[in-house]
Amino acid sequence: MLNIKIADDSADRWKVALHGRLDAETAPDFDEKLQSFPAAEGRILVFDLAGLEFISSAGISALFRVQKRVKAGGGRTLLVHLQPQVGKVLEIVKTVDLKSVFRSIQELDDYIKSLQEPAQ
Repeated sequence: MLNIKIADDSADRWKVALHGRLDAETAPDFDEKLQSFPAAEGRILVFDLAGLEFISSAGISALFRVQKRVKAGGGRTLLVHLQPQVGKVLEIVKTVDLKSVFRSIQELDDYIKSLQEPAQ
């Protein structure tokens, strides 16, 4: 079972919290729910994976499809609160750029802020 909670976090950022398992059984629902994300230039889609207990190859493929669509539209996907077991799988299959993974929302906010501050 997978619970997907989508929130418009700010003008340029959406947050998707996943709780449960992203696998062959739940990936189609994940795909369907994420079709509504407006992949526009500068938009950021943040996946909060604090509650994601398991990810299978079908789940990885579903996550990759969303990332690819968002990137094609000029947006970015970032991950926060990655659970160790899920992080290990993503590290092994190398489908996620681990530079886009953050320990917390605060770390993510600091990163986004640093991108928008003028160079000194």
